[in-house]
Amino acid sequence: MKKIVYILLLACLTSVNGFAQKTITDYFNAGIEKYRAGSYKEAIVNFNKVLELNPKFIEAYGNMGNAKFRLGDFKGAKADYDIVLDHNPKDALTWYNRAIAKKELGDIQGSIADNNEAIKINAKFAEAYFNRGNSKAELGDEKAALKDYNKAIALTPQFAKAYYNRGHLKYKEGDVESAALDWERAASLDYYKALDSLKEYCGVGTQETPCDPTANTASK
Repeated sequence: MKKIVYILLLACLTSVNGFAQKTITDYFNAGIEKYRAGSYKEAIVNFNKVLELNPKFIEAYGNMGNAKFRLGDFKGAKADYDIVLDHNPKDALTWYNRAIAKKELGDIQGSIADNNEAIKINAKFAEAYFNRGNSKAELGDEKAALKDYNKAIALTPQFAKAYYNRGHLKYKEGDVESAALDWERAASLDYYKALDSLKEYCGVGTQETPCDPTANTASK
């Protein structure tokens, strides 16, 4: 699930020799605004300005990591998340964010380890269970992946992608009826990709034999 989550915090106002200048708050808020507007490069410029004024402003690293992730700079994002976790190892959101970055870098075991840490800190972190389930499925540990999807759904009953991915695992196990129910549930939650699975694997809306092909890939 390529989803980046971070709490946005405001810095304290600063001034230099009493003159009106851009403050840490100005740069930080500008960075947040640029990030929300999808201008990730400009967001990074502003977060770097924050760090020039205050190298210990950890929230800037976290948000800059998010911007780098959006630009596909997963290595740079991970490096920023490393700094955040060095200062605050109890930050479940950053463990989760770094898990996603590691997965994109091909470090599946490292991603699982980071999701484990996020879950230790926040046992109700549904997205971390989902993301860990994706990694376990990728490694072929489908039983463990199914358990994680079950947990994600138990914590967030409206988690459409978890239903969708769980449906594919169930289908591969031969539980066609349950797979179809999961895809129907995902579709009812406006995850319309599930309709393609119902059509392709269960013949819904066609004259094909229901659920004959093998399962396809899951959603990240």
